[in-house]
Amino acid sequence: MKTFRECLNECRFEDAWVSIVEIFSEPKEIKPVYAEYYEKLKALPHKSVRGVIELQAVPTIYPEGMNGAPDWLIDKEVKTIEKDIAVVAAILLYWASLHTFYTSQEHDADLFKYLDIIESDNYKALGEYLNESMMPKPYRAEIQESINRKERLFGEDTFSCLYTGDWRYTLYILKRKLEYDMGFMRGFADHAGRERDADRMQLCCNLIDGATAHIYPDDRGRRMLHLLFKVLDQYITGWDD
Repeated sequence: MKTFRECLNECRFEDAWVSIVEIFSEPKEIKPVYAEYYEKLKALPHKSVRGVIELQAVPTIYPEGMNGAPDWLIDKEVKTIEKDIAVVAAILLYWASLHTFYTSQEHDADLFKYLDIIESDNYKALGEYLNESMMPKPYRAEIQESINRKERLFGEDTFSCLYTGDWRYTLYILKRKLEYDMGFMRGFADHAGRERDADRMQLCCNLIDGATAHIYPDDRGRRMLHLLFKVLDQYITGWDD
């Protein structure tokens, strides 16, 4: 299997962009944002992580394993039945920008800059920083509209499984919410324990997978259910930023 980075390196941006437009109907106005994002992702430092990104048969469905900032995902292997590398790259680019077109590296650099200014009591520097942060950013409206489209698509797919008579879909929706939060937590949350919180969210997702394998759970499935709610009871109220 190829990694996320290898998929990008083997595909010209122009080819990926054509597929983004065809699959996701992104407007031409946001093309420069994706082009810059494409280059930023390819230049990210290497990071070894466990797990696999699994692309679904329907590309508009959020891929399994897409549970982090792009910095955390870039060297994950990608499992897919899709043969066209441009389509694969397009799907990865699109869903990696579910929360933002920034990288965790950029977010952390900005956060550390702010903290340094606060700790130095340099009020002039703080004023300059705040003024700069409030200045209109290029493509701000286009970026927000793109993120809104992604969130709607993510929500539509999640709530398309509101089946009655099967208790497992209650946990499926919970899993989707945790996956969404993990993408933010691994890279863009500001508290020191963000990685540990993301790991606990992943644990809950794994427990949901095991507990919902059968509509009538065996003893192992029931133990996983018990542990799931134990973890949620202990930590869910602390998963904020």
